[in-house]
Amino acid sequence: MKKSFKILSLALSLTIGVAATAGLAISAAAMDGAAPADNMPAPLAQSATPAPAAETKAAATVYLVPGVGNSLAGTPLTAEETAALHMEGEVFKAGAAGSQLPTPTTTKTDRTGAAFAFNGWWTVVDATVTYFETVPAVEETTYLYADFRAALSQPSDPIAPPAGSETAAPEHYMLVTRAATGKQEMIPLHVSGTEVSNAVQAGYGKPVQWYNEWFVMEPGDTVSYWFTGVYGSKPMYGPRPRHTPQSCDILLNSSGEYGTTGLYMEYLNDDYDIHNVIPGVAAGPGEKRREFYQANACDEAPTLSYTGPMATQAYVFRIYIQFYDEGGHMTLYMENLSLKLGVKA
Repeated sequence: MKKSFKILSLALSLTIGVAATAGLAISAAAMDGAAPADNMPAPLAQSATPAPAAETKAAATVYLVPGVGNSLAGTPLTAEETAALHMEGEVFKAGAAGSQLPTPTTTKTDRTGAAFAFNGWWTVVDATVTYFETVPAVEETTYLYADFRAALSQPSDPIAPPAGSETAAPEHYMLVTRAATGKQEMIPLHVSGTEVSNAVQAGYGKPVQWYNEWFVMEPGDTVSYWFTGVYGSKPMYGPRPRHTPQSCDILLNSSGEYGTTGLYMEYLNDDYDIHNVIPGVAAGPGEKRREFYQANACDEAPTLSYTGPMATQAYVFRIYIQFYDEGGHMTLYMENLSLKLGVKA
């Protein structure tokens, strides 16, 4: 049995389980068509790598991916089997088609200590997020991901505001200006705990991070980031000059094939440093870091633009943000779900 819903708008914020990850193997073979040299030995001239056999329906397999912080009864694939699938974390082989899917458990809790709730197993089918209660019959290898959410992140029916009232802004959000229309859009950011011990607590009593698991960026869009609790009791843009010595910078983190943040986002109103260096803190390979003292001095929100060399079309992303140095240093990581999971914006 399956349930599904369409991806309806750019602002849809589908908060799928925070740590659900997937791998996407893309292979290509090319032949230049050149004839072998006359003096080439016959076995070498005629040797060619055979094209891989197409996956048959009988060979197609369903795998279960519970995600980091979640567990599932049974025996996971070996490290070698997982690596062969280009996956990270534990992966389990599902039962026969039509059999009941198991229920995973989690160690994740919200800021009140309540455990995250399990919403089901999901995957994307024809740009549609689809949930399954039983193992589906598939014609190609399919990965099902565990959807765990905090109570505040559970889907709910929208409530229309009273006539004449204004809709309140979220506590935390990305403020995106769409290049195509010039209109501004607030994309909510959600809060979860983090294992990084020196991240800011923002009034939650433990280190936290901000995330959104499903949003769209289009070429030319610009974005600033607003948070409650880091600098005050109402949403304020960040980063801001903090700590001693003062910091006011954003690091664009990169990790893996689909998380090359610096290839999508560029600094728009930063204090340009040709050496891209901040004393005492070095950026890693493929990472960028810039300061925003002048933007703050002009009361402008530090702003990034979706204009990097890979920002050639609309893509679906997930994002994770952390703050350090009392809110003076911000790290930003974006992962391209369109390329990783094959979904359309």
